[in-house]
Amino acid sequence: MNREDLMTSSSLNMIASPKLRAQRNEEKQHLVLRFLREVLWSTQDILQMVMKLQSRQSAHKSLKQMERLGLIKAHSFEVLGGSIKLWGITQHGQSMAFNIDSEMPYGAYFEPGRISESLIRHQLDLQILRVKAEAHGWLSWKDGDRLGKLSKSVKRPDAIVININNKKVGVECERTFKTHKRYEQILLSYLRLIKNQTVDEVVWVSPTHDFSRRLEILIKSIKQLKIAGQIIKIEPEKHHKHIHFCSYQDWPDYE
Repeated sequence: MNREDLMTSSSLNMIASPKLRAQRNEEKQHLVLRFLREVLWSTQDILQMVMKLQSRQSAHKSLKQMERLGLIKAHSFEVLGGSIKLWGITQHGQSMAFNIDSEMPYGAYFEPGRISESLIRHQLDLQILRVKAEAHGWLSWKDGDRLGKLSKSVKRPDAIVININNKKVGVECERTFKTHKRYEQILLSYLRLIKNQTVDEVVWVSPTHDFSRRLEILIKSIKQLKIAGQIIKIEPEKHHKHIHFCSYQDWPDYE
């Protein structure tokens, strides 16, 4: 057996080592718990991405193992077009998910009865955007409900995250079109968030290129906003330079 064969044999033995397998299982459980600690529930496909696994079979096996340990539980929802199975963190899982040196446990856990179909689809899309952003080196993702107290006059972004250029980006996951009046309110809210430096820029992320382009035209067609009874004219060179639009496919490379 030559040196190359010996190295290959050694590598296979390392992979087969019970100790290394146990370490890898712990790593996968840690990744899932840290992710579900905040989002509470997700699908196998997304959690497979979180665990960095290629095989659906391996992902399912890992989730079933965590279920047996009482860390997560599964629930199937009947929705239009079929059913969807979600995996959510339990109270026990939350108790195992926080860093004991620097964090306190969250009290929230997976409660299937409090979840609607519209919430499922929006949140799952947002989760995919998060996983993709973090894979590109973006940091400190915080969902809107984790942002703490904001002014009553502003809309909470779906999330705020720091991009690779160290800019705070407000993320708006837009799955359906709203009214023109509602977009006026949202645009005003984001311009305020930019002005007070809560975010440096905003990006609307939509399912398709066509949707994204239409949304951009809708929002950029707003010519003026009403603030405290006063009319403020939109100056494109000033107000549009901090707002961006892209599709799920292009995210997070929107610039």
